Amino acid sequence: MGEPFLKTLTRTTVVAGMLGIIFLLAFPRHTTLASDFVDAFTVAFCFTFLGHYVDRVLLALPGIRTGAGPVVRVVGWFAGGLWCAVIARWLWIQYGRDLRDLPALVWGGVLLVVLELVARSQSADSRQ
Repeated sequence: MGEPFLKTLTRTTVVAGMLGIIFLLAFPRHTTLASDFVDAFTVAFCFTFLGHYVDRVLLALPGIRTGAGPVVRVVGWFAGGLWCAVIARWLWIQYGRDLRDLPALVWGGVLLVVLELVARSQSADSRQ
């Protein structure tokens, strides 16, 4: 069926924390270090947490593991990344930040594809 919600929440929060540190270094400073980290963490969490559920929806599609299914899955990750980026950008505005501080929307799709590929490689390594 899938992992329990709290395990998903914990795993995605830890990954978002690490990614948030990278984003903190990449994004322009706004106010205090703690406030800037919360902003960066929120952007990262949109991709880690919501990206997990994008993949779960894709895995529910029949035939996604065979034939052209893996290509459809990667395209789905990209589209889901755009959706995650839209949510992250909306939250960014709610924090009083300037959208020009964030990369173009298309990079959200690229980010989620990279995150999912890294997650797949990590889960494959842990099974061996």
